[in-house]
Amino acid sequence: MSIELMMTKTPNGELIPLSEYDSEFSGSLKVNQPYKVVIKQVSSRNLKYHRLFFGGLIPFAFQYWQPSGGMIGENERDTVQWVIRRMAEQSGANVAILQDYANHALEELALKRAEKFGQPETSLESFRRWLIIAAGRFKIIETPHGIVKEPESISFANMPHQEDFEKLYKDCADVVWNLLCKHQFKSQEEMHNAINEFLEMN
Repeated sequence: MSIELMMTKTPNGELIPLSEYDSEFSGSLKVNQPYKVVIKQVSSRNLKYHRLFFGGLIPFAFQYWQPSGGMIGENERDTVQWVIRRMAEQSGANVAILQDYANHALEELALKRAEKFGQPETSLESFRRWLIIAAGRFKIIETPHGIVKEPESISFANMPHQEDFEKLYKDCADVVWNLLCKHQFKSQEEMHNAINEFLEMN
């Protein structure tokens, strides 16, 4: 597996992770395990937006993210609700009773999936992948199990221009505002100020 980390050199000669996101990845590296390291200097303007995105926006927004219920996806829950409404309309059945049956079935399905796959991962990396996909930055991949969304690569090699990264940041910040922080702050400007303060404190 190949990962890309941003590091900075301290006065005493140590290389340390540049952001909390980079720190999470470096912390997952095994002790006494050899790794190949390629050193490449990046421009200061790209570094600024890397810190703002990975050290500011992602860990800041992660604080406001709440797990959705784990093993049952939002699309599945929406489909169940649609089926319940249709059944109630067609049969005249009590919606509350159908809803109760559906909730029990979803709980049973979630338990079976948890037994089979384990609990879902919650990390800055999984959150980053969700955020980029939610911002519309993804490609569609067909697998044996169906269609999946793969987040767009935002490595320096794939996104070398500042303008591209600024647009990515804006798209992701809009998602954070609309889905996570709209009721936490009075305006997007206030949210951005809070992100900058968070970045300076970390």
